[in-house]
Amino acid sequence: MRNTIKQGKKTGLLIGALALVIALSACTSSGGKKDAAVQGLDREDKGALKVAYFNEEAFYMQYGNAFQAMFPNVQLEVVSTESVFNAEDPVEEMEKLIAEQQPDALYLTEEQYAELAKKGLLYDLEAVVKQDEFGLDGFQPSVIELLKARGGGKLFGLSPSFASQALYYNKDMFDKHGIPYPTDGMSWEEVMQLAARFPVKKDGDDALNGLYQSSSNTFDLIRTIGEAKGLMYADADAGTVSIDSPEWKAIFQSVIEGYKSGSISMPSDSGGTGPGATVSMRGMGGKTMVFGGDSMKFVSGQAAMTIDSPMIMMFMGGMKMGGFSTSVGAAKKANSSTAKGQSVSPAKELNWDVVTMPVDPSQPDVTGSMSLDSVFSINASSENIPAAWEFLKYANGEQLAKTGSKSSPSLSSRPAFKKEVEGKNIDAFYALEANTQLLLQTMPAGFQDSFAQMASGQIKKAVDGSQSVDEVLKTIQTQGQDLLTKAKVEAEQ
Repeated sequence: MRNTIKQGKKTGLLIGALALVIALSACTSSGGKKDAAVQGLDREDKGALKVAYFNEEAFYMQYGNAFQAMFPNVQLEVVSTESVFNAEDPVEEMEKLIAEQQPDALYLTEEQYAELAKKGLLYDLEAVVKQDEFGLDGFQPSVIELLKARGGGKLFGLSPSFASQALYYNKDMFDKHGIPYPTDGMSWEEVMQLAARFPVKKDGDDALNGLYQSSSNTFDLIRTIGEAKGLMYADADAGTVSIDSPEWKAIFQSVIEGYKSGSISMPSDSGGTGPGATVSMRGMGGKTMVFGGDSMKFVSGQAAMTIDSPMIMMFMGGMKMGGFSTSVGAAKKANSSTAKGQSVSPAKELNWDVVTMPVDPSQPDVTGSMSLDSVFSINASSENIPAAWEFLKYANGEQLAKTGSKSSPSLSSRPAFKKEVEGKNIDAFYALEANTQLLLQTMPAGFQDSFAQMASGQIKKAVDGSQSVDEVLKTIQTQGQDLLTKAKVEAEQ
């Protein structure tokens, strides 16, 4: 999740990994120059399409076989980008791959999409979308808005799915204590007040929190609340950090009090993989991801609320999606004693629902928790644009959206095909618009992570009482400024 809080970072990336079943590359003889009018392909047309995708097996399973049936005379070739996504600099590596392999269609991360568009390496889709009458009105407006924002105002790609978070809550726990359910559009202050009404227990197997956050960093929640209010803790252009302010201090005090009382869970140093219930997920290519201990506390009934992505539904409903299945390992406090390897949920009887991410009254309609799982684009230098465009239309079309609503953990970019999960309030993931101003702000490489790590260490001192909030803020301000100055110097070298 952008988990508690920049979940788009953690969960968003995780969902993107689960959905790593999307990418492309192609070529076709009926192509032509990139600035020529794009003619559609007929079933009989011959050609070749070169697609840059994570790996060949995943591509054919998700897209290639069906696309080949639609255009049997178009020869497909897949260029694996697995090494690109595992590289230290995936943007630079993708740029090298494009130069060397010249794929026609590309499967990109949101960051790769933005950087490659900025460098003029992606084909502008505006004209062909209009010419082909490919209706963008069927897409979630915020998805198209974010694609254009990342593309500097132009549309250089399409995304069949997106990642976002919402506030999950345990209805039985609220009923037991006579506390009203959360509602859409609640402020962060209201959510923290609800969390404080539960009789918490901070430690042990029977620990209970009002609000659980799956994060390893105590600063994440503070940052998310501040950003919802339109606050920035750093300005890269001006080269200044401005977190020692009355507005930020009020947020620090509220969250730190929640950490002290236990109404808000204190992030674990283990990053959410401590002892307790474990769930493993096996997906395409044989990759296995394990969620354990701390990360399953809401699912196993140890928290009244949590911020998370749609993927957590897999655990609470024992769903199988997109080739991934959940299996429960040995569980302390899990609601299932099922042996490892069975596809069930440790909390299949959890009575839950979901509402929108908390917002700030000053910006009640936007969220910073949105990100793009993946983007399909066309190489600006492609000589086979007709075939590449046919592929993009298929990968982002209604047919696959309808199928994906039942087989993918991601949120469909086409609201008409959003999931229906036991009558739950799935609209909560679609109700808020993307806060593009927040999502588009940039910082020097490595600065945000180093700042968060430093701030987290200081926040823990305020929680254990060894320093006051004022002292912590002053230290974060000073050390944060040093980190930003250093990061800017390194970025300019």
